[in-house]
Amino acid sequence: MGKFFTPPRRFVSRACGEGLEIVRHAVPCAALDGLKLAFFSDIHASPRFSDAALEALFARVDALGADIICIGGDFAEDAESLERLSRALPLLRPRLGIYACMGNNDSEIAGFAQLVRGHVRLLVNESVLVEGLRLGGVDERRHGHPRPETVFPRGEACPRVLLSHYPVAHDFGSGAKPDLQLSGHTHGGQFCILGISPYTFLFEPFSHAWISGECTLGGVKTIVSNGIGMSRVSLRVGAPPQAHLIAFEK
Repeated sequence: MGKFFTPPRRFVSRACGEGLEIVRHAVPCAALDGLKLAFFSDIHASPRFSDAALEALFARVDALGADIICIGGDFAEDAESLERLSRALPLLRPRLGIYACMGNNDSEIAGFAQLVRGHVRLLVNESVLVEGLRLGGVDERRHGHPRPETVFPRGEACPRVLLSHYPVAHDFGSGAKPDLQLSGHTHGGQFCILGISPYTFLFEPFSHAWISGECTLGGVKTIVSNGIGMSRVSLRVGAPPQAHLIAFEK
């Protein structure tokens, strides 16, 4: 259903982050039993996203007690808002660090990597090994150069999670496939009436393969988040903001 339509929801908000849902996912993986990963995306910090709202968002995500926090790109809409967001990032204190992939908005902000450096490890067509988990990120496709085949080394016997801003199926070529993909970008449609959103009618053609929820893309289990903030219009209808807590278990 989430490919063209989303489940109808009674939700309206003009305030960034208001009505945040925590969506919980249990992922079978004996090798990572007990590990918890929090994921959120598309903060879209802007003048309409107040410091207090940013701090409340990060405090709530931190309170989930995740070992790892992952961000799916689109941190902010301008450099000044990104600076404000960066000042709030220390409120996130996961045991094993904060990791992120690039979003299309991030590529449009000069000096983006420098502004978040020190708080977030950006993963651009690469991966790191974090306590038995191979965590990777692929570059965004509008302004960047995604190379999914370079993200994961072959022949490594460990679970793999991919951060991909766009919810699309990737061609991993001779590289290894992830076991789980975490994506955003669509905002869950952001403006949904009876499950119909701008994405239903091919808004940004080819930028997505799913609007919201769990799906399988290219044989990879994928979670597509509604994200946090808003873009273009300060309004969410039928698409509440979301953060996700993924618990790996036997």
